[in-house]
Amino acid sequence: MLTFVRLALRNIFRNRGRTFITIAAVALAVLLALTMRSMQYGAYGNMIKNVVGFYTGYAKVNAKGFWEEKSLDLALLDEPSVREKILAHPNVIDLVPRLETGALAASEDVTKGSIVTGIDIEKEKYIVDVENKMQTGKYFSSNNEQSVIISEGLAKFLKLGVGDTLVLLSQGFRATSASGKYPVIGTMRFGSPDLNGNMVFLPIETAQYMYAAEERLTSIVPIMSNIRKLDQTVMDLKSSLGEEYEVLGWNEMIPELVQLIEADNKGGMIFLSILYIIISFGIFGTILMMTTERLYEFAVLISIGMKRLKLMIVVFLEALFINFLGVIAGCIIGVPVLVYFYFNPIHLGEDLSDLSEQYNIEPVLNFSLNPEIFYSQAILVFIIAVLVTLYPVWKIKTLDLINALRG
Repeated sequence: MLTFVRLALRNIFRNRGRTFITIAAVALAVLLALTMRSMQYGAYGNMIKNVVGFYTGYAKVNAKGFWEEKSLDLALLDEPSVREKILAHPNVIDLVPRLETGALAASEDVTKGSIVTGIDIEKEKYIVDVENKMQTGKYFSSNNEQSVIISEGLAKFLKLGVGDTLVLLSQGFRATSASGKYPVIGTMRFGSPDLNGNMVFLPIETAQYMYAAEERLTSIVPIMSNIRKLDQTVMDLKSSLGEEYEVLGWNEMIPELVQLIEADNKGGMIFLSILYIIISFGIFGTILMMTTERLYEFAVLISIGMKRLKLMIVVFLEALFINFLGVIAGCIIGVPVLVYFYFNPIHLGEDLSDLSEQYNIEPVLNFSLNPEIFYSQAILVFIIAVLVTLYPVWKIKTLDLINALRG
């Protein structure tokens, strides 16, 4: 077997031009597959980031039944023991307390339903990070400051700016009346158009006072060090907190987003399959050309006594090595390309911005660096290349020596 390997390696370097063309064809195929899959994963990540990572959080701890009812009456008590149990999990590095409910937001002559979120002004940086998304004005100075920050879309709708007064009307804890007048100290912008048109932020103590829900929270958002361990963390927290609480991952809170991603992924796989077919024909065209050039060589080797089986093994090993080098070269080229676009996403033009907003994502084409993309696409293209290179093996088996020697 070692002899076959040596012969295959010699053949690779004997005709460097031919080898380079084959390696380039496989490398280009890998690069195309990596780029397409990276774009798909990047789009899914962008959807999740805009909806989950920028507002809801990747998981939430609520009182049992709250998520289904969305009733402020099911707000949980902010007990130190509960926080300690959540923080005891090795994957949880901090907690973000929230008081989330709805209200009718009004200016002088315009009203609109809005989402009111009471936030801890220090902890909220882990999720929304309102301070760094400010468009105008300033951030809160304390958790009991009597002021609001509203999203840019809501500010435009209500025709409010910094220094104007926002009126909130709602129902508080246990059917109490909840209302308040607060000066707008700033506006901020969300990537998701839906969120950007509805959000009102209050310091958490101010929100608790307005809704008569002192020392109560609608949810506690655990901040995790490794999002990939989300499912296991959710299961562990469910077990440790008991039946009084519900712990939900983002896929349970927003199932429609999961369905959208799954549907898009299936559509993406169809396009990826078409790409694989194109790749197969591209590699086959290169292999066909190389095989045709070597038919005389094969005929001479067989004529002087080399067994067809041995020649088939040598040619197959030669193709195997070349395909492997092509896959490695494609990955090496693909890494800097994808890294560049990961840090420099493509901003879509105005014509596509409206379409992006329909799906509640920023009009930006993101790329992903998920390791799964590299090894899965590399393996698939390698398998395709190996299958295509069975052609010269078959050609050797069925080779007509007389016609091949005539050239």
